Amino acid sequence: MDVGGTPSFGLLSIGLVDGGYGGSLTPVRTAPVVLRRIDLAGDKIHMVVASREGDVLFDGTLSPKGDRMCGIVTYHGGQSFPMMAQKRPSTYLSRPEAPNAR
Repeated sequence: MDVGGTPSFGLLSIGLVDGGYGGSLTPVRTAPVVLRRIDLAGDKIHMVVASREGDVLFDGTLSPKGDRMCGIVTYHGGQSFPMMAQKRPSTYLSRPEAPNAR
């Protein structure tokens, strides 16, 4: 994320949770936060990040390969900053979700 000309780096983790997407965001300079909601419609992505001060929103676009997203982060006070996330190479293979046991 570019905060007033200063890059802010971190790790964004997204995965399947209970039939939808969930995850966390761990900025280098602050504590981890929870991705409360992730909506995907075509190449448009919307995320809601929980913070102590209120929800932080991300609205952006996925690249055609799905390995990058670019958009705008809007803080609870109305400040907006550009953000880009790039998928890192990984050998991790997720397990299929188990059906809910009752």
